Amino acid sequence: MKTGFCRRIVYAGLVAWQLGALIPHVKAEVGADYQIGPLDIILIDVVGEKDLSREVRVSSGGTITFAWLTNVEVKGKTAADVETLLRELLDRDYLVDPTVMVSVKDYRNREATVLGPVKKPGTVHSRGDQKPQPWAVIARAGGKTTPATESQTKVQRR
Repeated sequence: MKTGFCRRIVYAGLVAWQLGALIPHVKAEVGADYQIGPLDIILIDVVGEKDLSREVRVSSGGTITFAWLTNVEVKGKTAADVETLLRELLDRDYLVDPTVMVSVKDYRNREATVLGPVKKPGTVHSRGDQKPQPWAVIARAGGKTTPATESQTKVQRR
């Protein structure tokens, strides 16, 4: 009886520690190396051209339409890369030496499906700028309902 009680106390402490470890990830700023992906929302500001400033959702194919430009490939590029690309495209035919600023407003959601002995099996969502770790996904699913060793836990990726 004592062993089971102690095991539950240790497990509860681990879950609390894991949940506490999630807080810095939620508040963390996205690094300059974040790659824009489908369904992200980006803010584009062309300095001095108020009518051109807007927010744009990246298509599922990874492209955007902005001002006179259509099907601009932004998937896999950083905000700085998109700034340079838009500056070059606008400078080519439409504006003289434009200053373009791009930032990510909202990130696509990542999904993970959790099956097995967890409190809330099913789909767990996290922001696209976060790379969810298996323990964090399990914690978001309410934690395990039965103790499991590392050898009994299986992570399957697409």
